[in-house]
Formats: sequence, C-alpha cells, structure tokens
Amino acid sequence: MVENHAVSSHGEDHGHGSIVSYIVGFILSVILTVGSFWSVLGHALSNSAVIIALGVLAVLQIFVQVTFFLHVSAAPEQRSEVVSFLFSVFVALVICFGTLFVMHNVGHLMMAR
Repeated sequence: MVENHAVSSHGEDHGHGSIVSYIVGFILSVILTVGSFWSVLGHALSNSAVIIALGVLAVLQIFVQVTFFLHVSAAPEQRSEVVSFLFSVFVALVICFGTLFVMHNVGHLMMAR
C-alpha cells in the first residue's frame, strides 16, 4: 500500500518544475530584486523614472514567481488554476483600490468642515 506522491490525486502529473526550472526562477528573481534596489539606491534615475522602473520590475517579478514557482501557465488543463489566480488578483485590486477610494473620500470630507 505504497502511494506514489509524484502523481496528483487526478492520476496525472501536472508538470511541476525541475531543479533547473527552480534555479532559473531563483536567478531571475534575484536579478529583478537587485535591479529594484539599484534603481532606488543608485540615484541614477529621476524620481518618476524610479517609480516606473519599480512598477515594471514588480510586474516582471510577479510573472517570474507565478511561472517558475507556482507553475501557472496558459495550458488548457490548467484553466481552473488560471481563473482562480486571476480572481484572486481581481479581489486584491478591488480591496486595495477600494480602500484608497474610501480613505481619499473620508479625508476630503473631513477637511471640508
């Protein structure tokens, strides 16, 4: 009664990453993190360029993390994982922007008096 843990509960392997895939993801993550620190601490960019660079590097970092470590891809058999990930992103954005909207309106209304 020995179970094979490499096979999922559906009876098929969902292509978890290899060691090489994890190493490539780790190296890309380190490069993007160092790039973020350099853009802030290097003082080579203007303030608006730093904000843009951080936004671009953050989006790239999310893409690397999701692809190499969470193994979410556009494959047809992973449609439910992609949909649940996109829903999670949507909920996080609604919470963040909703909070900012409410805080802005409260601040505006408090200053009106």
